[in-house]
Amino acid sequence: MADDQKPVSLPAMTDTEGDLRRAEAYIEQEEGATNRLSGWAGAAVTAIAVAMSLFHLYAAYDIVPTQELRYIHVGFVLVLCFLLFPVARRFRDSIRWWDVLMGAAVVGIFAYALAGGEDFTDRATVPNRLDVVLGVVFIALLIEATRRTIGWIVPFIALCFIAYALAGPYLPPPWNHRGYGFDALVGHLFITLEGIFGVPVDVSATLIVLFCIFGAFLQHSGAGKFFIDFSMTLMGSRANAAGRTVVLSSFLLGGPSGSGVATTVTIGAVAYPMMKRAGFERNAAGGLLAAGGLGAIISPPVLGAAAFLIAEFLKISYLDVIWMAT
Repeated sequence: MADDQKPVSLPAMTDTEGDLRRAEAYIEQEEGATNRLSGWAGAAVTAIAVAMSLFHLYAAYDIVPTQELRYIHVGFVLVLCFLLFPVARRFRDSIRWWDVLMGAAVVGIFAYALAGGEDFTDRATVPNRLDVVLGVVFIALLIEATRRTIGWIVPFIALCFIAYALAGPYLPPPWNHRGYGFDALVGHLFITLEGIFGVPVDVSATLIVLFCIFGAFLQHSGAGKFFIDFSMTLMGSRANAAGRTVVLSSFLLGGPSGSGVATTVTIGAVAYPMMKRAGFERNAAGGLLAAGGLGAIISPPVLGAAAFLIAEFLKISYLDVIWMAT
């Protein structure tokens, strides 16, 4: 009897708070350690994020030149990466001097590029020495930001492709090619709209960022509880309705938010206790929440951010992609 009464004596929120802490640990394991900032540092990062959001909302309303839009978009993203993602886990929860230095370098590089105007873009094939130096620094900063956020795999692949472009004449057939000059390669990657600032950045700067702003609004405005209540109303109050409620609410929140992990945590904070009361075994409840959150972002007709990339690469309407996916 003592064992049966022990769980009852615990506060109602203890399990949920522990689950949330474990969920945050899983998010960090999946998406990398992030800084939890407060004081002036938190205010500064918040101001930069708000400025980025307002700029992209303005760009969605009015016309911003393509080159400027992509440069400013990548600049904002890199600055936030260096301020929010530490260089290593032991340096988390504080902004170090090297983070500020890297962020300032990004601002300086893009200020130089934007101030150069058409003269800068015209030098893409024959960049001057300063263009090459700043281009190399920018590529290194981009690789470092990528490493901080998603690990070494993507940076390693990028470095392999850069090495392949330079080492082409020295490779055996059929892998050899005429090769590219170092200056020309840096100019192509850094200056033109066909390298780093190509189609993926275009889609990110014009569509995905608005998708993320809307998703963040839903996540932090209590939409998770609203979607669960709405789904519960549709599914009824029977015990098996809890699982259906999780699937439907995950789809409603995960589609617009575009983040499977955030959807799982947001829905799970409210739905997990409900599923336990309905009799779901804890592993089954966790698996259903994870599958619902991660599956929602790729479920037709939304398809998450992939739909925008498909539409842009194939040069077809986003509505056509949605229609074919339905």
